[in-house]
Amino acid sequence: MKINAIPRMAVLCLMAAAPAAAEMSRAVTEISPGHEVAAHWGSTVPGKGAAYILFDPEAGHIKELVLRIDGVPPDRLANAGPEGLFGPVHIHNYPQGGPDFFILQLPGEFTATETGFEFRLEDWSVEAPLGRKHDGIDATFVMSEIVAGNAYLGLHTDHALCPGNAAGADICAAPATALSGHLNLVPILRAEQLASYKQ
Repeated sequence: MKINAIPRMAVLCLMAAAPAAAEMSRAVTEISPGHEVAAHWGSTVPGKGAAYILFDPEAGHIKELVLRIDGVPPDRLANAGPEGLFGPVHIHNYPQGGPDFFILQLPGEFTATETGFEFRLEDWSVEAPLGRKHDGIDATFVMSEIVAGNAYLGLHTDHALCPGNAAGADICAAPATALSGHLNLVPILRAEQLASYKQ
């Protein structure tokens, strides 16, 4: 499969794709196997992409999340967790596996493209991550971690073994994170600011 590189300008294009609102925040990321989390799993998936989230942190509401990936067909995605409890696309926080670590499942829709897929989620009220509500890790905590720059977007596929496992060893309880990217909070560009980029 030919993989078309997604340039850094793709993130800026994604940023401009949705309307801005005063109460909204925006986070963007570039997705790759080289991000520290995916690299930790020894990912061999050569895909890459970009994503943005337009959200209201106070209301715990995601207005729009768009993820575009090149090099990974939808049929290589894998559910994660015991018995596939979680879907393949999540928001996580650092440190992975730490006491406040969460897995926020994203219930969006996948659309196949010629070179990969697009994942889209619209008008969704963030829920407490499964299994963590009793620990006080709720939607408010999730939003605060994104705003603080302590979250990343992870994508699971069917390819990887646990770190350090020899070929043929038992696979992980959850398929390893194949692609991931740090979520960076960025300003929402107004119409006049966008116009300045065109000059």
